[in-house]
Parts: sequence; structure tokens; C-alpha cells
Amino acid sequence: MNCKDTIHLICWYLEGRLSTSVEGEIKLHLETCSDCHLVLDAAINTLERYFSSERFAGAEAGTRAA
Repeated sequence: MNCKDTIHLICWYLEGRLSTSVEGEIKLHLETCSDCHLVLDAAINTLERYFSSERFAGAEAGTRAA
């Protein structure tokens, strides 16, 4: 697995949509490539912020309506 392939598959990796063999290749690559691990961390942080903001906004809207 190279950097281009790993970065291309990061979202599917996070969603658990890859075969176990491809997932294993990505895990191995991430253990040895700090650049791709940074991309993974950024993707995780982005998703957490997006979904946390969405939940917070929904909860806040529900509080205002009550």
C-alpha cells in the first residue's frame, strides 16, 4: 500500500467498508507512515467536529423550542 492509495481509501477505512485484507494493508502503512497518519488524524478530527457540531446544534435548537 502506498500513500496515494491509503489517502484515497481513508474515508472507507474509517467507515469500515474495506475488505479485511485491504484494511490490514492500510493499518500496516499507517504504522510506518507518519504523513498518512496525520491525514487519518485530520479526517477523524474533521468528522468528530462535524458530527459533534450537528448534535450540539440539534440539542440547542430543541432547548430553544421548549
